Amino acid sequence: MRASWDCGLQARAQRAAGERSSLRPERSSLGPASLLDVKEHPRVVIIDGTNSLYRAFFAIPKLRAADGTPTNAAYGFVTMLRKVIREEAPDYLLVVFDARGKNFRHQLYPAYKATRDAQPEELSAQIPIARELVEAYQIPILEVAGFEADDVIATLVRRAPPEAQIAIVSTDKDLMQLVSGRVVLLDGMKDRRYDEHEVEERFGVPPSQLLDLRALAGDPSDNIPGVAGIGPKGAAELIRRWGDLENLLAHAGEVASKRAREALGQQAEQARLSKRLATLRSDVPLPQGLEAAARREPDLARLRALFERLGFSRLLEGLGSEAANDVAAGATLVRRIEALGELDALIAELRALPGIALAGVFGDAPPMGSGPVGLAFALGPERAAYLPLAGENLLASGLAPAEVVSRLRGLFEGARALPWSARETKPLQVWLAEQGLELPAPAFDCELAVQLLDPSGSRTLEALASQQLGTALRSWDEIAGRGAKARPASEIPIEQAAAWAGAQACAARGLEEPLARELAETGMDALYRSAELPLTRVLARMERAGVRIDEAALGRLSRDFSGQLAQLEEQIYALAGERFLISSPKQLQQLLFEKLKLPAIKKTKTGYSTDEDVLEQLASQHNLPLQILAHRRLSKLKNTYVDALPPLVNPRTGRIHPTFHQLGAATGRLSATHPNVQNIPIRSPDGLRIREAFVPAEGCRLLSADYSQVELRILAHYSGDESLIEAFQRGEDVHLRTAAEVAGIAPEAVSAEQRARAKAVNFGIIYGSSAFGLANQLGIASAEAQATIDAYFARYRGVRRFLDETIAEARREGFVRTVLGRRRYLPDLSSRNRALKNAAERMAVNSVIQGSEADLIKKAMVEVDADLEAAGLRSRMILQVHDELVFEVPEREVAELRRRIPERMQAVLPLRVPLVVDVGVGSNWREAH
Repeated sequence: MRASWDCGLQARAQRAAGERSSLRPERSSLGPASLLDVKEHPRVVIIDGTNSLYRAFFAIPKLRAADGTPTNAAYGFVTMLRKVIREEAPDYLLVVFDARGKNFRHQLYPAYKATRDAQPEELSAQIPIARELVEAYQIPILEVAGFEADDVIATLVRRAPPEAQIAIVSTDKDLMQLVSGRVVLLDGMKDRRYDEHEVEERFGVPPSQLLDLRALAGDPSDNIPGVAGIGPKGAAELIRRWGDLENLLAHAGEVASKRAREALGQQAEQARLSKRLATLRSDVPLPQGLEAAARREPDLARLRALFERLGFSRLLEGLGSEAANDVAAGATLVRRIEALGELDALIAELRALPGIALAGVFGDAPPMGSGPVGLAFALGPERAAYLPLAGENLLASGLAPAEVVSRLRGLFEGARALPWSARETKPLQVWLAEQGLELPAPAFDCELAVQLLDPSGSRTLEALASQQLGTALRSWDEIAGRGAKARPASEIPIEQAAAWAGAQACAARGLEEPLARELAETGMDALYRSAELPLTRVLARMERAGVRIDEAALGRLSRDFSGQLAQLEEQIYALAGERFLISSPKQLQQLLFEKLKLPAIKKTKTGYSTDEDVLEQLASQHNLPLQILAHRRLSKLKNTYVDALPPLVNPRTGRIHPTFHQLGAATGRLSATHPNVQNIPIRSPDGLRIREAFVPAEGCRLLSADYSQVELRILAHYSGDESLIEAFQRGEDVHLRTAAEVAGIAPEAVSAEQRARAKAVNFGIIYGSSAFGLANQLGIASAEAQATIDAYFARYRGVRRFLDETIAEARREGFVRTVLGRRRYLPDLSSRNRALKNAAERMAVNSVIQGSEADLIKKAMVEVDADLEAAGLRSRMILQVHDELVFEVPEREVAELRRRIPERMQAVLPLRVPLVVDVGVGSNWREAH
C-alpha cells in the first residue's frame, strides 16, 4: 500500500487560489477599480498598523539584526501580516498608521493621552522597518495628519460598499464601535474574532452603545475621564437601562445608586466630553480609498533583501510561496504511514535528521489511562508523518503499539540515539516507557519553556506559532470540543488527528530555537536545562510508579466520616432551629444574615459571602458558623479523597497514579491531579487518617524525606540577617529564639503562646501578612499585632532590608528572581489601584522565597533520582508534596536510603545556612512522616 498524503489543505488552497485568480482584476498598478467588478461580496482587510506593531513589540522576545537593529516588533508584525493574507484571503488590503503629532482630540481636551508612557525607543526604531516591509508586500499605507488611525479606519468602513465584508485587524477597544453585521474585529495574534455577539459578551452592551458606555466609564489608557465612580460594569447596567447617554442624563435623578446619581448630576459635561473624545470621525479626507487597495503580488526581490538584512531566516525559507495566490503557505502536509515498509522508510528518513520532534494524540486522558491513538514526526518546517496506533488510527498491518515502538527503539537508544523534543514531553515519556522504551531526557519541551517564560499563562503555543512561524495551530479543544461534549481521541477522524498532530510536531521543531534563545536572554536557560527539563523524566517515572492505597481502610474511614457528618448535621439543625440544605450558600445566607442577624462581612455577586474566612470571623459570635465549617471540611475530605481515591485505582497496576503538573503554580511549585495529593491536610487528625491509607507494596516500606523549615532558611540566606543565620547554624529552635529576642527575654522564659506568636510572625513575613491578618490569626488586637511586627523588624533588620530591596528591584525590573534565576513578572507593581499594588508587593517577596523553594525541591528530585539509578537501587520516588519526597523502599534498602537521601538533598544548593532533611520510615505515609 503506498503512502497517502493528507491533501485537504492542498486542495482547499488550490480551490481558493483558482477562485481568487479568476476573480481578481488586473493589478499591474494601483489605479482605480470598482469593488463591484471583483466579487458580489468582496473581502476587505484593514490592518491597524500602529496597534499591531505595538502588540508585536511586547509579545515577541528581543530580536536584533546582525548590525544590532532591534527587530522583534517588525518580525511579529510581518508574521501576522503573512498569516492574515493567507487565512483571510482579502481582495482588498491596506495598512493604516497613526500620523505623527497631536490630533483634533488634543484641541478638545489637552490632557488626552497625557498619562501614557513615552514610546520605547526600540519600538520607534522599528516603525520605518515595518513600513518598508508593508511596501515590499505592495500594500498601500494610509495616514492622515491631525487624525488617528482609528478615524481613518472608520472613514474607510463608512465609504466601503454595503456588500463588502470587512475585517479590521486590531485589538483597540475604540474600533469595536464599528463592528456590525459586515464588520468584524480580528485579533491577529490570538486568532480571536469579535463580531457583534462577542463585543456584547465582553462589554455588556452591543457595539452601537459602546460610545455611551465609554462616556461613563472613561478610558485610563487614553486619559478619557468618564464619570468618576462609575466603572465599566456599572456603566453597562446604566446604558442597558436608559439606552444612551443623553437619556440617562435626562433621568439622572431616577438612578438608584446615590453615588452614581450624584456623579451624573455633577459630571454631565465631562461625560459628554468623554463621548466626543471616544467618537471616531468618519469624514477624514483620504488621499486614496479602498479602490487603490486591490491585492497585488509582493515584490519578492525586495522582500528577500529585507529578510536577509533583518536576519529573518525562517521567513527567507518560505519566501518562494509568498505570492498572493498561494494560500497554502505554512500549511503542514502530513503523510500517513499505513504499512510496515512505510514505517521502515520513515525510520530511515528520521535517522537522517539532526533530531526528532514528535507529537502524540492523547486528548485529555492521562497516559497511564490510555495511550495515544497516533504519533506524528516532523520531517521539515511544514512536513510531517503520522503513525496511527489505535482504532481507525491503527496501522493497517495490525501491529500492536508495543511492536511499533520496538521498531522505533533504535532512534532513541544506544550510541546512535537522536535528541528528541515535543510540545509536551512527559505524556510521551510515560506511555513509551509503558511500551518498553524509556526515553532519555528530552532535548526540549516547548510547553515547559513557554510556561517558564510566562508563568501567568497569557502566552500560548498557538499564539507563539502564529507570531514566530506564521503557522495557525489549532488547539485540541477545537478538534475534539470542550467539556462534556468533547469527543475522546479515539473518535476523532484520522484525517483530523493526523493534521493536528503533524502541525504540533512541526511547531515543536520550529519553536525550539526562538524559545531557547529567549530562555538564554532571560537568564533561565540553566534552570531549564539543569532542573525543569530533566525533571520531566523523573515525574514520568513517578506517574508510572504510582502509589498503593488500602481500599479497605478507606471504606472504614468513609463509614466513620458519614457517621460524623450525620451528627454534625443534627447539631447544625438544632442550632439553626430548622432543617435546610447545608451546602446551599443562598439558604445559608438567609439563615445567618436574615434570621440570626449576624453581621454581613463581605458582599459578592450573589449576595453576602459565606466563605471560610467569613465563617471563621462569625464563629466568635455564634456556634453555628463553627459547626458549618467543621461539616464543610469533613465533607470535602470524604468527597475529595476518601470516596474518590478507590475509583482511581488502575485495574492493571492496582495503584493510583497522580498526574504531576510541573509548573502548576506561578511560583514554580508542582501541583497534582487525579488525585491532588498536595492538598491532603497534614495537621488535622482526619487528614492524617487519610495518609494512613497510603501504603507500600509488599516487602517495602515508605520513606519520607522532608526539608525542615526550608522557607525560613531561604529567608535567612537572602536577608543575610546575622541572628537568623546564627540560629540555623547552631541548630536552634528558630521560633523560640525569635520569641526570646523580640521580647528581650531568655529562651527558657519563653512561653508556648510567645513561641506560637513568633512562629506566626516568621511565616507571616514570607506570606506578606498585615497586622490585620496577624491579629485575626492570633486572636489579638490589630495594634498589638502591629507592635509585634515592629518589634520583629527592629530586631531582624536584615529581613526588613531584604523585603524593601526585593520590592524596589521588582518595581525597577518588573519581575523577581529566585535562587536559580526563575522569574515571576508582577505588572501590578505599577498599578494605580492600591489594593492590587499591595498584593503585588506581597507576591514579590513570597515568589522569591517559594520560587527558590521550588528550585530546591526540583533540583533535589533530579539529583536523587539520578543517584538512585546510578547506584542500581530498586527504591523509587513516588510522591512529592510541598517540601517532602516520598519513596517506596524495599526492606533491604531502608538503611542505605536513610543515609543516602538526606546527604543528597542537603547538598543540592549552597545556602548561607545548612539545609536539614528529616527522614522517617513507616508502614504507611502517616508513620513515615
